[in-house]
Amino acid sequence: MPGRRYSPGTHEASSNGEPMSRHGALAWWQRRSWRMDLAVLARVRDGLRRLDAEPDGHGSASLPPADTADERASALPPLDAETCAEAPSPADPPAQDADPPAQDADPPAQDAAADLLPDSALVSIRDTFTIVAAAGDEPASYFYGWLFARHPGVRSMFPPAMDEQRDRLFRALTRIVESLSSPEDLVRYLSQLGRDHRKYSVEPAMYDAVGEALIATLRAYAGPAFSQDAEDAWGQAYQAASALMIRAAEDDSAIAPAYWTAEVVDNEQRGPGIAVLTVAPDQALPYLAGQHVTVQTPRWPRVWRPYSVASRPREDGLMTFHVRAVSGGWVSNALVRYTAPGDELILGPALGTMTLGPAGQRDLLCVAGGTGLSPIKAIIEQAIRESSACPRQIVLFYGARTRDELYDLPDLYRLADAYPRFLLTPVTSHDPVFDGMQGNVGRVAARYLPHRECEAYVAGPVAMVRETIRVLARAGIPQQRIHYDDALLADDQRASLRRASGETGKTCDTGRSDAQDAAAETAQQDANAQDGETGSGTEGEPAEREHVPAGVLAGRHDVPPG
Repeated sequence: MPGRRYSPGTHEASSNGEPMSRHGALAWWQRRSWRMDLAVLARVRDGLRRLDAEPDGHGSASLPPADTADERASALPPLDAETCAEAPSPADPPAQDADPPAQDADPPAQDAAADLLPDSALVSIRDTFTIVAAAGDEPASYFYGWLFARHPGVRSMFPPAMDEQRDRLFRALTRIVESLSSPEDLVRYLSQLGRDHRKYSVEPAMYDAVGEALIATLRAYAGPAFSQDAEDAWGQAYQAASALMIRAAEDDSAIAPAYWTAEVVDNEQRGPGIAVLTVAPDQALPYLAGQHVTVQTPRWPRVWRPYSVASRPREDGLMTFHVRAVSGGWVSNALVRYTAPGDELILGPALGTMTLGPAGQRDLLCVAGGTGLSPIKAIIEQAIRESSACPRQIVLFYGARTRDELYDLPDLYRLADAYPRFLLTPVTSHDPVFDGMQGNVGRVAARYLPHRECEAYVAGPVAMVRETIRVLARAGIPQQRIHYDDALLADDQRASLRRASGETGKTCDTGRSDAQDAAAETAQQDANAQDGETGSGTEGEPAEREHVPAGVLAGRHDVPPG
């Protein structure tokens, strides 16, 4: 309810010490309005952006937004903060009738949000977050230590190793402060995140425990800056976010399972450390081409990793995944090397907004690096399926280090044979004998752009995605028509901040830190690839070599006009 603060004693305790809601006609989150929650979160986002843009503002020590990324997450652990869903929950407004942005929202909700969060409160959020962000990993460790000490039963919901979990908390706080591109995106994201957290058996009372731990952490690390105004402001923002998540989870529980059991049908080895897995969920798992799901293997209970579905929704319900085994990666190695037909996996609900819908009827420019091909291939398959109603040109630049690492070429050529307006261009960066495009895959795509009115989809290692976004925008494609998974870039932002501050993780025998291994595996688009592995040179050091055989250039003239 508006004005309510998190404080000890708000909830009763069960016999094992865990928080438990008091009985009553309606729980506190049921007495809130999603319009009010939306207005509060929009007020935080817009106010912080305005404050940081002021000439005399101090800015923020949080991770700055990527060149074109809209960061997304939430403060609720286990914080599988990947992406938001395409469609809102029943508790949310339908997409076509979505509320306008906060500045155009109903005046009462907007005015109430301003009353609850005046500028002084927003300054408090910014300043306290700046202090906590500058403290590195310590606040996250304190947060979980506080939470587990007071609610020991919660520990069993988390994976055995907490390195990556601590990084997720930092990314979550960063994203909730930075917010999304629009209030409606934020509502849809938090609603989807609430539905996704059902797989952890998260109960509503746990949100209060997490809120208490968050306030305790901010108080411990922000010191005197964590005034009463700051505590009130953080409490309001957290309540709004958690109320949206709780309501969405409750609504979803009536229509969908918390997770799906899936039987492995095939594990096709496509090269060293790369496999294409085909699985059959025990019941229909709805998703859109381009989305991803989190996967848990019996070898590592409670450890979830996101993987893009590499096929459009099929009539037989089967789903395919392209998986590269990451050095030190728990789930990826289990999937590639130790999973056989008949084994069972557990799948979470579909996540992600890099789907075909926003493209309308425009032609498609697709750029994929490594196993970043997964969501791109699903989008291409869906576009071909819809081609009778929406014929369009599809141009794919598919990059890897060598010809042997272009593991899915035979299947892609079959798609090209079936749909004449699909043009496939393989690109390698470290294979001088390859008879095709060579160089930086993103720059090749920008140089041979079919036209500037197409819709671009990009997936692959972080450096490749960043470089491709930059060169495509420079080539004339508006940034709002360049689609990618921004959760991948958020992982890289955290790593960049660690490098800038001189932090290092505990290094394992492979020379990578444990946290780096987990982060690499978590990034669904082949993030284990180093700079250059898919044709992306080190940032700031352009790849000069770009050999294009005459036959390939001649073939470019056969591309149908847009």
